[in-house]
Amino acid sequence: MALDKSALLAIFAPKIIDQDVPGVGAVRLRELSAPEVSDLREACRTEAQKADFGFLLVIASVVDDTGQPTFSAADLPALRASAQSRIGELVSAVMAVNGFSVKEEAAKN
Repeated sequence: MALDKSALLAIFAPKIIDQDVPGVGAVRLRELSAPEVSDLREACRTEAQKADFGFLLVIASVVDDTGQPTFSAADLPALRASAQSRIGELVSAVMAVNGFSVKEEAAKN
């Protein structure tokens, strides 16, 4: 039997996922809604802004045990200055949880 509307909407609702990120450890990631992703894309129009897209996804997606954001926009400089080997793994995990292919995004930038 096909799923009804309420079942489909429940499936589509953003979830919080515990993810083991190589070099980082266990991180709690929140799936973003379509409007949230659209807003992030809109904020990344220039080349410099596009370079921050992954960091902005991290800021929007990484949450604590209560579901509250771990990072804020004020943390962007610290995230930019992070070791690529570890922050890159976190960015990749956040992108995957939110339905992005890392190769796909690199091609867009």
